[in-house]
Amino acid sequence: MVVTGLAKIPTWHEIRGAYGRGRRALRQTMLEPLLVGWPALRDVVMRALSARGHLVLCELGDVRFFVDPSDRVVGAWLMWHGGWQRREIDTAVEVLSAARRLRPDAVFVDIGAHIGTHTVYALRTGRFARAIAFEPEPRNARLLAKNLEINGLAHAAVIVAKAAGAEAGSAELHLHPRNTGAHAIGEPPSVDGTARLLVPVVRVDDELERLGVALEDVALAWIDVEGYEPQVLEGLASLTARAVPIGFEFTPHRYSAASKARLVERLAQHYTTVHSLGRREASAPIATLAAREHTDDVLVY
Repeated sequence: MVVTGLAKIPTWHEIRGAYGRGRRALRQTMLEPLLVGWPALRDVVMRALSARGHLVLCELGDVRFFVDPSDRVVGAWLMWHGGWQRREIDTAVEVLSAARRLRPDAVFVDIGAHIGTHTVYALRTGRFARAIAFEPEPRNARLLAKNLEINGLAHAAVIVAKAAGAEAGSAELHLHPRNTGAHAIGEPPSVDGTARLLVPVVRVDDELERLGVALEDVALAWIDVEGYEPQVLEGLASLTARAVPIGFEFTPHRYSAASKARLVERLAQHYTTVHSLGRREASAPIATLAAREHTDDVLVY
């Protein structure tokens, strides 16, 4: 005999699963307003999560990112503001598209890739077929790999777990205690940060050749290396000689007068235009970069 019209009796595992989901939903509903409204409480909770080795998954429309909850800059912006510098990537792509400088199936090179925000954003534009991401700090590199995987982009990117510089070798990477995107070679990024890590250094030109990436396939290089830009540019001379567009964080307060002059001179040999990505300014001749005194994300092409 078959009995119909009766509800299925849930199993114990189904009851436990529903109970757990309900608890998590209630916890999120109650905690989120508190964490948003009380920064001090938020910091305590985030530090506790990080100390236990937990990550936070940020669901942000068409992208998703795992972040270290103790990261008070990029991680915090992704968690509480819903993004990090995506407009800069989109603007760079728009400017280069208008200038007809983007070819189909191009390669994006991300130097100082951190946890992969810019690599993911660039690949999501649909204008790049592949990405090469340089990130020397091991924990950042692991998060970079997880973020590529969770966005379904692991097949389209190669991670180079090394720093970029003027010459191959090794260097001390100074670790910022609160901002995992501010680790730096050279000057320590924080007065209270003493941790250091010896990391391998490569020339970008050499690494691209090793990976079999043709220079003519690279449509955009992105550099965010906390003041180490002049040294990185020396190591990608082959790309700059081809005037491959470069987006980078211009940090004049970190450069000596001589270093800044050399950087501008090197760029002026191959590029004609600078466009501010972080400020609403029109494109300008590359020579105007010498007079800039504020930190800004810029695109040269």
